[in-house]
Amino acid sequence: MASELVYLLEVNAGLVLFYVFYRLFCVSDTFFVWKRFVLLSFVAASFLLPLADVEWPAPGIVSSPVADYMSAFVLPEAVAEASAPSDSAPFPPVVSALVLLYVAGLCLLALRMIVRLGSVCRLLCLSSPGSLHGVNVRFLSEPSGPFSFFGWIFVCRRDVEASDEEEVLAHERAHVRQWHSLDVLLMEAVTAVCWWNPFAWLLRREVCENLEYLADRSVLESGFPVRKYQYHLVELASRPSGTGITNHFNLSYLKKRIIMMNKKKTSRAGYFKYALLAFPAFALLMLGNMSCTSEKKQADESVTEQTAPVSEPVQAPADTPAPAETEEEVYTVVEQMPEFPGGVQKLLDFISQNIQYPQTAMKQNVQGRAIVQFVIEKDGSLSNFNVLRSVHPDLDAEAVRVVKSMPKWKPGMQKGEPVRCKYTLPVMFKLQ
Repeated sequence: MASELVYLLEVNAGLVLFYVFYRLFCVSDTFFVWKRFVLLSFVAASFLLPLADVEWPAPGIVSSPVADYMSAFVLPEAVAEASAPSDSAPFPPVVSALVLLYVAGLCLLALRMIVRLGSVCRLLCLSSPGSLHGVNVRFLSEPSGPFSFFGWIFVCRRDVEASDEEEVLAHERAHVRQWHSLDVLLMEAVTAVCWWNPFAWLLRREVCENLEYLADRSVLESGFPVRKYQYHLVELASRPSGTGITNHFNLSYLKKRIIMMNKKKTSRAGYFKYALLAFPAFALLMLGNMSCTSEKKQADESVTEQTAPVSEPVQAPADTPAPAETEEEVYTVVEQMPEFPGGVQKLLDFISQNIQYPQTAMKQNVQGRAIVQFVIEKDGSLSNFNVLRSVHPDLDAEAVRVVKSMPKWKPGMQKGEPVRCKYTLPVMFKLQ
């Protein structure tokens, strides 16, 4: 549950970052098509970027450890799985109350969305099909301003002057043709999930406003007089509209819409400022990779690409030889490579049967990949245990312990003589 709460907070932080960027740099542009794409990208990035798991290189790390890792023969990855502990400490009462409040708000808004969809279905059943200026419409008997939802255009003919019908149809056909209802439904879902965040509602408003700008531009590009169309918008402003989940001809953003209609088109050079999107995106990516608990921070800080000896919690087996006083060449590739008794599959079986997921790591919900490197001596014993990549001290120690407990290998052979050979073993610790 804690990880879900952290993710939700990161999503809402992303909505805040992107909305602020939009208001500072993009709100006055006339790139309506491009702005539609940007706004939807903001929403998608807010939900997806916190899920990205990027490993940032530590400063001052040179490439030699990576080269050392690649120079050794890499064995198939061994996986150690364990069930996540179910006896985790409960949330404090205040947090539990806030979670219940959030779920209640989510359910209410989801219910509202369902009711609105039901209202559209009701109007679809009560309305009568017809044609207006060659366009298929649904005629309403109840007073209502014109609106559209996906492929349906709803019109109350009594509320629309005959001279204005073509303008209304051009506007609503633009909504239908450009699939604006998808944007409205998406933002309804976003505001339901992030209902407590005012920036989610503000971003929803920007999306809906931009859809109206697009429809208005389509009307004007069809050749209708600007002034006449604007007066018509003012006349319809007081009429009742659709269900709230539809595209309304008489939306309340009249002043902004009229300003945009009269605004000079933004220069193409204005596109360059959208490159600044990299900054809020990078900030959200960094936020998504930040630890949210002290335990996770400690684990992340211990991750390194450098070769480092690991403390040994258990004694090495009695048959493990002491390191030779005179250094001998350690091979990475030989004519006959070392072999675990029974082959690679037996090796993986041995690890899965003998490895134990440390309880402390389980309680801290720590998982990840530890990479252990070792040397197979001439007599098949193992020595020189190093961790090339650390995950958590307990996980590192367990990976080394299992490697040390292995029986003797069949040593590598070079020119008919046994030689020392270096191997690398990735061990993946995974909580189910």
